Amino acid sequence: MIRIVASIGNFREDLRFAARQFRRAPAYAVFTVLVLALGIGTVTAMFTISYSVLLRPLPFRADRHLFKVVESTAKGDEGFGVSYPEITQWQQATGDLADVGFAWSSVNIINAPAGAEMISSVAASPNLFTLLGVEPVIGRSFLPNEANSDHLNVVLLSYDIWQRSFAGDRNVLGKTVHIGTTLCTIIGVMPKQFRYPLDDIRAEVWVPSERSTLVPRPDDPYGSPWGPIVRLHPGVRPQALESVLAGVHSQFVKSDIPNRVRLLHLHDQLVREVRPALLALEIAVGIVWLIACSNVAGLLLARVAARRTEIAVRSALGASRRRMVAQFLTESLLLSIAAAVSGLGIAALILRIFRHMLAAMLPMAQNIHLDWSIFAGLVVLTLLTALTFGTVPALLAAWAGTEAGLRNSGRSQTGDRRHNRARAVLLVSEVALSIALLTGAGLMMRTMYALRHVPLGFRTDHLLVTSLTAPGGLYNDQNIGAKAWQPLLDAVRQLPGVRDAALSTVMPLKHPVEWQTIVYKTNWTEGDVDAVVRAASPGLMEVLGIRMHSGRFFNLDDTPTSIPVAVVNRVFVDRYLGGGDALGKQFRYGRKAATVTVVGVIDDIHQDTLTDASRPEFYLCTPQIARDNPLYLAIVSKYMELAIRIEVAPGAMVAQLRRQIAEVNPHLAIGEFSTMSEAVEDSIGAQKLAAGVVGVFGGLALLITLAGLYGLLSYMVEQRTREIGIRMALGADRVAVISMVMRQALLLMALGAAAGVCIAFWSNHLLHAFLYGVTASDPWTIALAPLGLVLCGLAAAAVPARRAASLNPVEALRAE
Repeated sequence: MIRIVASIGNFREDLRFAARQFRRAPAYAVFTVLVLALGIGTVTAMFTISYSVLLRPLPFRADRHLFKVVESTAKGDEGFGVSYPEITQWQQATGDLADVGFAWSSVNIINAPAGAEMISSVAASPNLFTLLGVEPVIGRSFLPNEANSDHLNVVLLSYDIWQRSFAGDRNVLGKTVHIGTTLCTIIGVMPKQFRYPLDDIRAEVWVPSERSTLVPRPDDPYGSPWGPIVRLHPGVRPQALESVLAGVHSQFVKSDIPNRVRLLHLHDQLVREVRPALLALEIAVGIVWLIACSNVAGLLLARVAARRTEIAVRSALGASRRRMVAQFLTESLLLSIAAAVSGLGIAALILRIFRHMLAAMLPMAQNIHLDWSIFAGLVVLTLLTALTFGTVPALLAAWAGTEAGLRNSGRSQTGDRRHNRARAVLLVSEVALSIALLTGAGLMMRTMYALRHVPLGFRTDHLLVTSLTAPGGLYNDQNIGAKAWQPLLDAVRQLPGVRDAALSTVMPLKHPVEWQTIVYKTNWTEGDVDAVVRAASPGLMEVLGIRMHSGRFFNLDDTPTSIPVAVVNRVFVDRYLGGGDALGKQFRYGRKAATVTVVGVIDDIHQDTLTDASRPEFYLCTPQIARDNPLYLAIVSKYMELAIRIEVAPGAMVAQLRRQIAEVNPHLAIGEFSTMSEAVEDSIGAQKLAAGVVGVFGGLALLITLAGLYGLLSYMVEQRTREIGIRMALGADRVAVISMVMRQALLLMALGAAAGVCIAFWSNHLLHAFLYGVTASDPWTIALAPLGLVLCGLAAAAVPARRAASLNPVEALRAE
């Protein structure tokens, strides 16, 4: 007990002494805290992101028992979803093993008090929320009988749309709202942080699946692809459930290709694509933190050398080495605590700046926030930081010689040489780690340059795009093309400033959804294949600026009564039509095997992303897709995208376009307008984020390293003042003195550069998923990064070198 009380007393004395030391050297304290705060702040922000996405449990009851069901082929290709009849069979067959829930998302319109709005409407099984263990914040969830046809239509609102469209009215329960053309009664509002745990579904309203007008025929075995989630009952092994599901699945497979059913842990499934990226960013942040700690350790070593007399006096008066170590570690801890407080603010600022990007790119991004678990991690990081940068200086101070510290000639003693070697090792480490980050930043800059110079195959200038949604069921008895889409096009084309306009189910790089269909075996293919199918109005190629390779695009002569035609891309021709001249060739597509004739071939364009190669695709003429065509309901009847080539500034047209569309057809919901240039930027969001983060970290690492180099050389020049004075007194000129200092700087950077290149060869492979147009081992980048750092280092070293050369020999010797 006495020892504990004594230790506490000693610690309090050490804290007071450390505070007095920092008051005597405020510039040193502020700079040290700032450098540490940058390192701790970036680590805290990255830890918050990684912990929230990779480690934090999902906000569902017993989430470790939740699994996603994936159907895959022998080649490993995963299916897009499961048919409704198969899921209902799963529910019946797995009653004693698991609970099976499911959902399916579609685009629709809500006519709320704030006006008509395009929304993502999700049809969910009535047991889904019970399975997840989630309850509405107000109201209730679905009842089992609300799936029956004789029950009223009900709807659950997401928290966001409740706030946005209903002004957060807590009396919203029992009110009615139109979802499409269906009048629904509001029964509840979901929690603010709730998101359906499948990354391709963003729900704004929820309706019971069997009652949903979004699913016209749930008994159709080829119908909408449902996303199933299962909750295993306690004690049930995933392998046992897989065998039961596979047995049911075999009854629905109509293919010679062997399929299998797998259970993937829901959390692992959500984060599997972002895990490598987060790992790469964690390493980058860790490097910045190590560089900051190394830099501060170098500063502490300089402080130890400057306080050699004080240390020697305390040692001579009986202070033990353990007591000396405790004193210096206390100073390090105090610095680390101050830096942690500042770093917490930096972390919050980083999360705020990147919040929009994180929400767009990461699953369950709503979980990213600072909480007590992050604060606990910050405490550990604070202690680790203090030990990392404070241990070596504390040990060197405790083992410094008492006699050397009491002599005026102490500057040239062994202790100082030991300090200098330690600082040199730390600086070499900083240079090596900085080069690893700088090469990564260089690779990402090369990637961004390559992406911005990719031939898109279409024009992005003066092009506005938006999405349009028609209420489900509104045009069931009439052709929506003639009734809605063509009048809208005619009205938009008449606006001043509009050069032309066209419609398509999918615009390049802009689409939230995509449709594929079967293309049956032809004379040029060995079997049935899949291809992307799009519907478009005449004039789309002219509006987008896509070049026709041969033939023509759709025109006004392509009517419902004329020969069905199609336009294909060159990949489609080469892969499915035997190459060569494709004009006049025919192929069959779709479940009812419709036949079309190829009248044109377009050049390949980047439809999905700038990094993906073009896929086989064909266009159908919108007026020719009749209501009895299976693709009519899927790709024409509800959702289209509008492209408008304008002659004025985009901002001047948006309000006018909205008014014109609303006047022509007030039933349509209009999405956000954006330029095609913005769509291109959005398509490289992952690379932009990686480039920005790695670039910022590389810049921080460079600045901290250059500050460390400047500090080390300045201190060495101060230590060698007497030696430099003697050299100059014996005839050494300014050039010789400058060369001496610069050689020392160049040696340190050369050693760091050699180690940094080795680290870069390993670490750059972590960026492989983000790179485009450059390899992880690109020799030019790996060579230029060290060269750039060396040049910057020499510029930083020039200041202390010139200071050394400007010393007056007489004053230098007199000072000693």
